[in-house]
Amino acid sequence: MAREALSRGDLLLLASVLAAAGVGVSALLTWQWFTGGGSSACDITNFFSCTAVRESPYASFAGIPTASVGLAGFVILLALSMAGFRGVESLGPWSVDAWLLLFAVLGALAGLALSLVEVFVIDAVCVFCASGFALDLGVLAVAVSLRRRAPVAAAL
Repeated sequence: MAREALSRGDLLLLASVLAAAGVGVSALLTWQWFTGGGSSACDITNFFSCTAVRESPYASFAGIPTASVGLAGFVILLALSMAGFRGVESLGPWSVDAWLLLFAVLGALAGLALSLVEVFVIDAVCVFCASGFALDLGVLAVAVSLRRRAPVAAAL
């Protein structure tokens, strides 16, 4: 028996759920950065330590926590996927699917860069940050799937 492919609505709902989880994770990380007190629940070892990452100079840029950038990105991904789910086809010159792909790629690039800094510079990995990166990669996979199924002329 052949499996039915997920519909566009199913994929957009999945992207919404993944983005909402990303909002939760990045909101927690942003809150932890601002409160800055004590150890984190994800401090497993010296290497797997959200506290070590949070207390590093790479946890913020110009006084803005990197987690808040992730929070903004996930809010945008959630808004785009929900707009598509509610039937919005395009925003400005591009389709909702194209915008979703663009922001998912930007999030994946930021997540990759921050993950490399964690491993090779800070010498510690934030498990919550890694889960946020994984959630963005999930949204990226959904966005790629949406773009692959869209006709080229209608996708832009």
